[in-house]
Amino acid sequence: MRKGSEDVFRKVLTIAPQHKNHRGGIGAVIATYALHINGIKFIATYNGRYTSLQNIGLFILSLFQILWKLCTDREIKIVHIHGASKGSFVRKYVVFFIAKFLFRKKVIYHLHGGGFHLFYEKGSAIIRYFIKHFAKSVDVFICLSTRWHSYLSNEFNIKNLTIVNNPVTLPKKTGHLFLESKEYVLNLLFLGRIGENKGVFDLLKVIVKNKDQWDGRIKLRIGGDGEVECLVEYIKKHTLSNIIEYVGWVGGEKKDELLYQCDMLILPSYNEGLPISILEAMSYGKAIISTTVGGIPEVVRHGENGVLIEPGDQKSLADAVESFIKNPQLVREMGDRSKLYVQPYLMDNVMLQLNSIYSHESMD
Repeated sequence: MRKGSEDVFRKVLTIAPQHKNHRGGIGAVIATYALHINGIKFIATYNGRYTSLQNIGLFILSLFQILWKLCTDREIKIVHIHGASKGSFVRKYVVFFIAKFLFRKKVIYHLHGGGFHLFYEKGSAIIRYFIKHFAKSVDVFICLSTRWHSYLSNEFNIKNLTIVNNPVTLPKKTGHLFLESKEYVLNLLFLGRIGENKGVFDLLKVIVKNKDQWDGRIKLRIGGDGEVECLVEYIKKHTLSNIIEYVGWVGGEKKDELLYQCDMLILPSYNEGLPISILEAMSYGKAIISTTVGGIPEVVRHGENGVLIEPGDQKSLADAVESFIKNPQLVREMGDRSKLYVQPYLMDNVMLQLNSIYSHESMD
């Protein structure tokens, strides 16, 4: 970072889930920030590895840390809160109230969760009230895509709503390993929380229906946590071990290797903000199969660097996989376009966005 940028970032306290050994998209975003912001001022209010009781303890401890930091660090002018829905919103509302009304700091709220609209629309009257108060009171409200910008603009009277792209860094190596193989097998990769919301069980049902013709033609590796027992039992019950491999929760070098080795990322989600896994796969030059939710259509252009389907459309999901089995050259062509389309999401460009927002908000 340039000297001026370092001065601006020293004025910011970042509040988010734990990014060290993270489990989740927000953690991945903060981990990328931490690599590029020297001496990032950060306090974690949640840890995906902890039990619910442990996270309550962590949150209480984090409140004391926030109070102490805001009392003692006179440089801080901005509290940048990263959050989502449900428990995340409740925790971040408390932090917002402390920062905004007790310490008179500028507050930036950075929305990541893909289910925020459902959280608001299905919430109780009191939850809806607090969400509206929150949205109207923060100094800057950040979202991840034009679709989310449109929804938030229409639903809430937000005075300063802006888009900041999720960041990725370019990997050290990219390639298309299948071109080196004499027998082409389509290597698919799913990264995310295992559950109905991510569409992983839709994918499993599609594979069961096409097991006979796809055996030996595709390989699916699944990385993530969540409903692991259900996943493992489903694979065993339907004898899918020749096609599907569950690799556990992956991060760091293991995730890098899986992204390098796969041909495509597949993520048939029902709700998303803008999945970091898709951006990471694109940075590796991979084609994408995903759904028309959240900000995904802004990075995955149907027919150009991937295929988009409607959530839950198992027939279209099967057709998409089949089309790439039959046309390996298309996998490469779409993957090459992914590397071009991911450029605005590279960290240097995102840092410019953050620097502009921080500089404006830190002015007295």
